[in-house]
Amino acid sequence: MPGQYIAAAQPGERGLFVLHDAGARPRVADTTCGLRSDLGILEVADPRVLAKNLYARGEWDRVHVIDRRHLEHVAAEAQSTPRRELSIDAYYHLVYRLLWDGSDGYVAEPPPAGRWHGVTYSALAGFLARAPSPAALGLCVVDSTGLALRVERGRVVRVTTFEGLPPLPRPSVDAGFLDALWLALDARVAPPYAALVCSRAVWDACLSAADLLDCLRGAVARGDAVWRLAAPSASV
Repeated sequence: MPGQYIAAAQPGERGLFVLHDAGARPRVADTTCGLRSDLGILEVADPRVLAKNLYARGEWDRVHVIDRRHLEHVAAEAQSTPRRELSIDAYYHLVYRLLWDGSDGYVAEPPPAGRWHGVTYSALAGFLARAPSPAALGLCVVDSTGLALRVERGRVVRVTTFEGLPPLPRPSVDAGFLDALWLALDARVAPPYAALVCSRAVWDACLSAADLLDCLRGAVARGDAVWRLAAPSASV
């Protein structure tokens, strides 16, 4: 989801956006009631102070102060030369780093988390970089979905459903099914690197948790999920 790379706001947030040109001609918009001309913002002298003061009013979940010239710079830098060497994810991560470069070009209060449910881009990239090439990943959400991924040189190059694997027993959250999935990945995709089997309830809970990996670890400890990693160096 490309929007996750650059978004500061979370779904359902009420936000205030202040767009300006190097401090001049601010345009203020509220996601709930539209343009706001009643806040007395005539210029943006210090974006960080302005964002903190507006957020302190308690009217918005997040305040954004954005310099249009910064956005123009990000767009020009990201599109100035072809980026054929980058995967789609890597390209959008580049846009993320350009947009959130620590300057006053885009200030958000509270600031963006820089992670998705506790997981960072660099952690995922590092996890894949440690995989042999080629390698396979497996995910089974019982009574929901089953996916097999092929990884080469730290990148996911192919995704297929379990229909592309040798016949498997009925999915269940136990070591027996995990063993069967491991062998099927090895036979049809690549030497397995990691696999996870869990229920739909566990998966849904993890996708709404603040820390997805902690949620999964708890499920494994309770016996509500099983996973396997090929080597200690592949730990998450």
